[in-house]
Amino acid sequence: MPRPRFPRALLRRFRRDRSGTLLVESIIILPVMVLGMTGFFTFWDAFRTQNEVQKASYAISDMLSREMIPATPAFLDGLERILEYITDTDADLRFSSIRRISDGPTGATGLQVLWSYSPGNSVGALTPDGLGAVVAELPMMAVGSNVVLVEVTVPYAPLTDILPVTRLEETVAMRPRFLPTLCLNTNC
Repeated sequence: MPRPRFPRALLRRFRRDRSGTLLVESIIILPVMVLGMTGFFTFWDAFRTQNEVQKASYAISDMLSREMIPATPAFLDGLERILEYITDTDADLRFSSIRRISDGPTGATGLQVLWSYSPGNSVGALTPDGLGAVVAELPMMAVGSNVVLVEVTVPYAPLTDILPVTRLEETVAMRPRFLPTLCLNTNC
């Protein structure tokens, strides 16, 4: 008994017909493209925001390092407002002045916190016990030299849940440019 030719001809015609392939390919590819673009944009936004925080942190630490008179709490509060204006977000800052008082093993040994200030007390003052957490951010220092440490923490909300980042942190250490030691009021 011969097979009916109808299904075979129908399959052959279906195989040769190219109409509608663009629609099928688009349905398959479009979700992948949207997911990829969303991921790229999320990572780009995180890097852009981190770069913005980094540049703002360096700008205010440079302003602080150029001071020729003792810093005041009002001046440091103003630096926080400048950083918040540049980054367009609330920020937590801590300014600290650190001196190397003795040569010795690497680490927090031989370092002294001269003063530490946080506008609005949003971050606790840096204590000698807390030096171990920031010693990696400090440059090599000769005995008797000083450095001003500016620590910035900015909240960050990524556009999607791809990145588990909730805050961006930046730490900048600069030596005073025109004075041997930057004082807070008269506290050196």
